[in-house]
Amino acid sequence: MRVGLVTKGSRGDIQPFIALAIGLKTRGHSVSIVTFKNFRDLVSDYGIDFIPLDMDMENEIYTEEIMNVLRNGNMLKFAQLVGRHSEKHNEKTILEVNKAADNFDFIVSSGLAFPTILPITKKNNIGYAILNFSMPYSLTREFPAMGFGFQNIPFLNRLSYYIFNYFAIKLVIQKEANQTASLLNLPKWTTSQLRKVLMRSNQLIIHPMSKHLLPPPADWPTNSVVTGFLELPADLRNSNPNELISKELEAWLERGEAPIYIGFGSIPVPDTALLKSIIQQLLLQTNHRIIYCLGWTKPFLDIEHDNLFVIDKINHDWLFPRCKLAIIHGGIGTIGAALIAQLPLIIASIVVDQPFNGQMIEKLNVGIHFPFRKLSFDKLISAIDRILDGNYRINAKLIGEKMRLENGVGESVEIIENYIAKI
Repeated sequence: MRVGLVTKGSRGDIQPFIALAIGLKTRGHSVSIVTFKNFRDLVSDYGIDFIPLDMDMENEIYTEEIMNVLRNGNMLKFAQLVGRHSEKHNEKTILEVNKAADNFDFIVSSGLAFPTILPITKKNNIGYAILNFSMPYSLTREFPAMGFGFQNIPFLNRLSYYIFNYFAIKLVIQKEANQTASLLNLPKWTTSQLRKVLMRSNQLIIHPMSKHLLPPPADWPTNSVVTGFLELPADLRNSNPNELISKELEAWLERGEAPIYIGFGSIPVPDTALLKSIIQQLLLQTNHRIIYCLGWTKPFLDIEHDNLFVIDKINHDWLFPRCKLAIIHGGIGTIGAALIAQLPLIIASIVVDQPFNGQMIEKLNVGIHFPFRKLSFDKLISAIDRILDGNYRINAKLIGEKMRLENGVGESVEIIENYIAKI
């Protein structure tokens, strides 16, 4: 079977696809990953066929206009703005994905790539599945849609999905799907057609996160599933030249107690001056050691201190077991890596699904959540003290032990193969 894995977004959207690709290749399938050109090395280093899209997501997201939206945390405005910045690449991206699809018998798409994939799979008459990293949009009475809090009133929970999906279709999905359809000389998609695909069809939607974080609702369609996180094989990751750990970092870790990890991944920090001030106060007023990962945020920590180590990127699977606490933005992949390492969390959410994820973490008592725009030194030091003195570490250890028993890659591959056999 020739399987195409098509994804857009940041590293957190790419890495799970690499793990899935390795799992599919192990089962004898031919696999290619189609994504932005700046991830070529990340994909190719694992021996996966790479088909580039001519856009650099990191450059597109790091603009002052987007930074202003991140400071406010408005999810819809962020989605619209990222979409607008991507528009100049859309036509070429659509044609590149369409050309790549000629070589595939089946496609697994990320949620961000779904509006492009939908018309292409219809044109080529091939099946597809969705790998959904954000909180689910399948109808359920058990919890509300992303952005609607945890009111847990069954009727309102179900209604929230109609509202969320309507605005997602009208503001984002329909425009991109119809641009794709127009370029391919296909009929346009109506709102009701897209709503049916998202909410009423029994399309395969895989949620690659732990069942201990997201227990599958009893009223979900049979093809909406939760599998466990898609983890890269440790031996391959540890031997990857781009994942090697520096001797300086190893020596720094050995010189003192376990550090606090701080990192916001592929979401640029909205207020670097504020975060720098907070880290300075932590270094001056406490004995905590801090390892800070820049990710997609431009360098800003021009601080010299024995208790601070700054890195550009890091293998979380290697580092997190050596830390005592992680302070992050709340991306679901980083949450998974932390909890599998039995590490409690402080989430300073910025945008999109991060506030939802933060609320979920608080509900499970494995961490503390507050929006980044409300971040202060007093609030952060209070949260650190609560985490280190409370039951959060015990709860993180217990849930981490359960999550380690899951096999997200193996289960996802089996589900995909069974689904393909039925269509």
